[in-house]
Amino acid sequence: MPDLDRRTHRRRPATRRVLATAGVLAVVGATVPLIAQAALTPKAHTLTVASDGSGRYRTVQSAVDAARPGDRIRIAKGTYREVVRVPVGKDGLTVTGATGNPADVVISYGNSAGTAKSGGGQLGTEGSATATFAATGLTVEDLTVENTFDRAAAHVGSATQAVAVAAEGDRQVFRNDRIIGHQDTLLAWSPNATAQTRQYFTDDYVEGDVDMIFGNATAVLDHATIQADDDGAPADGLNGFLTAANTETSHKYGLLITDSTVRSTAKDGTYYLGRPWHPTATASAQVVVRNTALPAAIKSATPWTDMSGFSWHSARLTSYGNTGPGAATGADSPQLPAAQAGEYAATAYLAGTDGWNPVAASHGTGSTVPAGTATGDTRHVTEPALPTTVCVTVPAARTMPTRTTDQGSETTPPDTIRIQHALDTCAQTGQQTVAVRLQATDSSHNAFLTGPLAVHQGEVLLLDSGVTLYGSRNPADYQISGKPRCGTLASSGGGCKPLISVAGANAGIEAVRAADGSQGRIDGRGDQTVLGTTTSWWQLATDAQKAGSNQNNPRLIQADNSDNFTLYHVDLLSSPNFHVVYNGGNGFTAWGVRIKTPATARNTDGIDPAGATNVTITDSSIMDGDDGIAIKGGNKPSSNITVTNNHFYGTHGISIGSETTSGVTNVLFRDNTLTGTDALGNTSGSSTGIRIKSSPANGGRVTGVTYLNTCLDAVRAPLVFDTHYSGGSGPSAPWFTGITVDGVTATHSPSGAKSTLVGLDKTRPLELTLQHVNLDVTTATAANARITATDTNLHPPGPDVTLTTTNGPGAAPTCTFPAFPAL
Repeated sequence: MPDLDRRTHRRRPATRRVLATAGVLAVVGATVPLIAQAALTPKAHTLTVASDGSGRYRTVQSAVDAARPGDRIRIAKGTYREVVRVPVGKDGLTVTGATGNPADVVISYGNSAGTAKSGGGQLGTEGSATATFAATGLTVEDLTVENTFDRAAAHVGSATQAVAVAAEGDRQVFRNDRIIGHQDTLLAWSPNATAQTRQYFTDDYVEGDVDMIFGNATAVLDHATIQADDDGAPADGLNGFLTAANTETSHKYGLLITDSTVRSTAKDGTYYLGRPWHPTATASAQVVVRNTALPAAIKSATPWTDMSGFSWHSARLTSYGNTGPGAATGADSPQLPAAQAGEYAATAYLAGTDGWNPVAASHGTGSTVPAGTATGDTRHVTEPALPTTVCVTVPAARTMPTRTTDQGSETTPPDTIRIQHALDTCAQTGQQTVAVRLQATDSSHNAFLTGPLAVHQGEVLLLDSGVTLYGSRNPADYQISGKPRCGTLASSGGGCKPLISVAGANAGIEAVRAADGSQGRIDGRGDQTVLGTTTSWWQLATDAQKAGSNQNNPRLIQADNSDNFTLYHVDLLSSPNFHVVYNGGNGFTAWGVRIKTPATARNTDGIDPAGATNVTITDSSIMDGDDGIAIKGGNKPSSNITVTNNHFYGTHGISIGSETTSGVTNVLFRDNTLTGTDALGNTSGSSTGIRIKSSPANGGRVTGVTYLNTCLDAVRAPLVFDTHYSGGSGPSAPWFTGITVDGVTATHSPSGAKSTLVGLDKTRPLELTLQHVNLDVTTATAANARITATDTNLHPPGPDVTLTTTNGPGAAPTCTFPAFPAL
């Protein structure tokens, strides 16, 4: 390996200045009884560490020394002042902080490259690491690892490299960690420079200044926060460098920073994105920084620089789709061609020769899920990229700071015709996708007021950051001929067109996300008075419930039979009715969507796939007054759906149903959190966590559904599997089979909280596997159910309930609940 001890060029700044396979449904125990299946695999152990002696081990290293491959090391809250090394051979370990908050569990030490080592000499850069992870298949999560070496107090001429984490093994995952240092914070290293060594850092925080992310491994930082410290350099001076890769020329992939945020309070223009470390003749740094928010501290015009006489022009250093004041596309800021963007995404970097896809476990879809689970979306889903071709730009001519405007404009929305004309002009016939861009004219003229719009094949309605598209308050704009009058109560609904209708393949509604996290928004103004009345859309829905009637309110977005439809980085606010309905299509991706409507607004579902296949909903925050997600199988079946890494606030849960007549199958819910109150402090009237609901009136088969790692807080109905959701009868009965719930933690459940586990009858029982379920209130109603329970405190008795308990490895998740993002 390159001699890190001899990197004399790495001195203090004072002296130099981006689904693998089709899903197949497997049910655990289909051919082998569950208890026997568990016995086929050696049981993994959990080793507990607590510095106060309450765990079996007092130090992290002692637990590592005792661990066997595949074990879990769980570290209690505290600061552990030690150097930790996980050597080669301790493969498949999981090292995790017990609280889920990385700030609570800290591994800390203060060595530097110049620190004397036992037996003489110095530690060198690699040897300075607070934690070295050399084992294959390692997972490190919910920890802080820091190097506290005080560079300012070091002797002049000292070697001041001071590594916090040295990642040195293949197929390593670092999740929700904090990695803190100054110079050389994170080493992504391959001891054999030509070997396949891949590391995935997701939702991590990395802090430092000089060459803070460096090395020769293939490493991806995805959804990371990178803190570039202020070392006092004046504007356009030099504080440091984010990266210093020394990728082997024979390797296509080196370092990727994607979908991340770089933060800094340093003066403008004092940081480079990176420089090429060239310790050997066969090194050629490869770095891509893409879809990342860059602050003014980045030297936007010249983000790359030379290193030790080696020109950055001779390396492979590019950007793509970055935002913020530190982003630029000039001659000295080379950009990745759009046609190559897919080759330089996280999944491409990490696939290697064995198809490894850890991205699926954190931010999307794929095949990296425990054996025996549903697999969800069969597509190879990666984060969308904004269209590179703009067909028409429509400038904003309005300012609406109070979300309303003059009576004439409210009666006849002034922007409908010009936006629709642009959409009609730009419709595509082939596979190409173009944007119709809504652009702010200036900081105050950033609003559009429109009636219903139709998005066609191959079009993306693209909203610039800061732009708001307001929906009309005039019910006549939405009226469907021959239907009940829009904006009134009637014996039936369906009288209103959606604000935005989508038809045709390869369409989308997307927005630009700025460096401060703001993004374009669509505001349905459901809280506003319906024109010509004294009632808001939301009040109309409440009145309908009281009257036993139906409100005729418009949905915000409805896509019908639109294959490959995308919602990306868009805010959806105050819909009068459902926010998003995806009906009858194949291929729907919702990524980075933020829905904000109060829990008190009736019938305002978040995202409803209906009769849909191959759907991914990820990385989104959803707050509304009904189901957060509702997967329906009414007129057509729904299948191959993944809902992962989302946060729900005040909703009626992540749901399937109530329409299941045509069936729902192969649905994967993973790593979702749900809270029973919204961001405004409203308590949901029907706060629910996991829910499958149907009835004889609209029932059908729901099978092959898996929930992995679900966190619930202040939820009244943690688990609901209800085949008697409503009365009536229909052509087929509801039957829920092959349902697996693996990993649920519920906290702060309100008084009266209760779960429901009820199959239809003895011949069509609920078939449910519960694993690692820890509810703080275990009251439940159960009937007609066959339940297999492993490590769960929910053991509901009831008529015709068969409960089989088994033992198996694993644990309920440790949960944190992020606040709803500021909009």
